[in-house]
Amino acid sequence: MLLVVDVGNTQTVLGLWNGKEIVERWRIGTANISTEDELLVHVNHFLDFSGYDFKNIEGVCVASVVPQLNGTFRYFSEKYLKCPPIFVKAENVEWLEWRVKTPAEIGADRVANVVAARELFVKNTVTVDFGTAITLDVLTDGYEGGAILPGPHTAMKSLFSSTAKLPFVDEKLPPSSVGKDTATNIQSGVMLGTVIAIDGLIRRYENELSQKFKVISTGGDGELFSKISQRITKYVPNLTLFGVAIYHEKISKT
Repeated sequence: MLLVVDVGNTQTVLGLWNGKEIVERWRIGTANISTEDELLVHVNHFLDFSGYDFKNIEGVCVASVVPQLNGTFRYFSEKYLKCPPIFVKAENVEWLEWRVKTPAEIGADRVANVVAARELFVKNTVTVDFGTAITLDVLTDGYEGGAILPGPHTAMKSLFSSTAKLPFVDEKLPPSSVGKDTATNIQSGVMLGTVIAIDGLIRRYENELSQKFKVISTGGDGELFSKISQRITKYVPNLTLFGVAIYHEKISKT
């Protein structure tokens, strides 16, 4: 089996790929990952809890947006799996045309999402990944680009830290778009404002590219926002890990 990893700024998601599907998925705070030995403890704990043996892990593929942890995963893989890890990079995806100025600047998680969308839907897809930042990625018959927005937690934290009187409130939908107190004003602006921005961007993509898109979401808040978005049609929780696994399979064959 393959250990697939999505290293995010706030959380890191690890999963097991059996060659056909993601059979297990675990989350850990990225701040809790430091050395390769500590990483081994976490991985073994997850495997033991789920009934798997570390001996069955044959390799690791990583999509990382936290460069300072790349060494940790490299040391982990070389020390305990006796093989170098594979890191997701846009410039290695030769089966897809990257129609942007600098493909190397595209976050590895976004590359994995696009690889997954290409595998699942072939073309004309927008992926929306909800994390510390929200990323939108546009796939036609090639990768067109996208957008980055602050995630709900990031936006609320910014309001709280940058103002004297606004409180930090729960990330939940308000009962009405018209807030009746400070908390629901913030929830309306951040939560409903975010989904309106996403739906609006997708409409602009369709107008500018003269194309209709299938819109899929992933990430921690993806399921919640899928329920209130007028454009998101499907929530795929393992989209990024699936893309990491497909990337590994295609790169390994070259």
